[in-house]
Amino acid sequence: MRFTQVSRADNGFGVRSRQSANPLRTISILAFVGFLIFGGLYVALSRTASRVTHRNDRIVTTVPRVSVLSARRAPNTLSVITRTGKLSRAFANVAADFPTQSCVAVEWMGIRLGAVNSAKSLIPASSTKLIIASVALEILKPEFVYTTRVHGTLDANGSVADLFFVGGGDPLIVRNEYVASEKYPTTSGTSLEKLADSLVAAGLKRVAGSVVGIDSRYDDKRFVDVWPPDFRFTEAGPLGALFVDDGVVLSLATKPDDPAVSAATELQNLLSARGVLFGALPRRDAMPTGTPEIASIQSAPLTSVIQEMMVNSDNNTAELLLKEIGFASKGTGSTDAGLTAVKETLVKWKLDKDVQLFDGSGLASEGRIPCDVFMSLLDTFSSSMPNLMAVAGETGTLRETFDGTDVAGVLRGKTGTLNGVKALVGYVPVPNSGPVSFALLMNKTGIDNQGSYRPIWYSLADVLNRASASPSTEQLTP
Repeated sequence: MRFTQVSRADNGFGVRSRQSANPLRTISILAFVGFLIFGGLYVALSRTASRVTHRNDRIVTTVPRVSVLSARRAPNTLSVITRTGKLSRAFANVAADFPTQSCVAVEWMGIRLGAVNSAKSLIPASSTKLIIASVALEILKPEFVYTTRVHGTLDANGSVADLFFVGGGDPLIVRNEYVASEKYPTTSGTSLEKLADSLVAAGLKRVAGSVVGIDSRYDDKRFVDVWPPDFRFTEAGPLGALFVDDGVVLSLATKPDDPAVSAATELQNLLSARGVLFGALPRRDAMPTGTPEIASIQSAPLTSVIQEMMVNSDNNTAELLLKEIGFASKGTGSTDAGLTAVKETLVKWKLDKDVQLFDGSGLASEGRIPCDVFMSLLDTFSSSMPNLMAVAGETGTLRETFDGTDVAGVLRGKTGTLNGVKALVGYVPVPNSGPVSFALLMNKTGIDNQGSYRPIWYSLADVLNRASASPSTEQLTP
């Protein structure tokens, strides 16, 4: 019989003794060691399992105690659906009343509730001013003010050689007498009387020469090229950075060609009435370098200037504001520079598609704007723009419209009118909610006649008036 040699182990006496070759003993030892190992693993795994939450694969079906559509589950959703539903159904009933060449859109609480051709680009007329207002707030900022200055070297006796009247672009410098003659009186004007009083208070008594008008801040283009000839001097212009009483001289029957000389004439007349002596007639000239400032006046903040432009649809203010946008953005006070800045801003806002602008006032019939662009701007400026617009039945170009209706004193809007063009864009405020916003442009022969556009305006206003604060979330919550 053959046995396998087993290695010897040291017995502690330096002598190696042979291990037992009994197989039963070896198996017993291995079994005992295995028992100890597996037993330890069992204990460890049991302790780990006791700390783990076991997944129950059985699907448990439960019946909710509250219905999914219950007011207790979604009162806000139900409030919105109920309130907007009334308005959207009303719009659907009048959608066929709008002329073919129209675009219209209505939104409330971020939801488009009705629209007809809203992406169609149409002639906007004076509603163009909403774009100019929006870009001016972006580029110039709401707190911007215009500053108009008077320079001269005043001696100890109160005499100067000339007074240099330097325009800062302010479109709303006015005399009190002129405001009294306006169809839509200027509400945020810069008082020319105040400037005259400041000069007298500074010690001015005599001018050897005259008041010299300086309007170099802007270019010398007095009108927009594409305007019809009959718009010039009547609807707007002549334009300039020194601008008083819309270019009018109160003692003259027609506007002079040069608004800087007109402004100088108005100031000289006021100073003469206050006892200041003059040796020559007002004129245009350059101011010597280093001539000190004697007095200045500032306009109301930009928001007030924009309000004047929007409420009264002031064309001169719109055109000069466009030039100021160009001056601030491009360093050039011109219509072209302003239009470039407006275009770049619309591109930044991703609103330039199908927009064509040729001026700031909307007198150019070549202009085109879709209702969707107006809707985006109305949404972006919804916290500030309503207060800058005319109020139905009360102010500006809406003073004699919607009186006696439910939206009188409520609806805020910007109108637009040209031959064959009528526009209205704006808001209807709703208590405890954001306002309803709307845009309506109509291009159709004769649509600018009251008998044509007013029934449509009033029908749309009735739709907008369906917006209400009820049922509110609280009213729908049990």
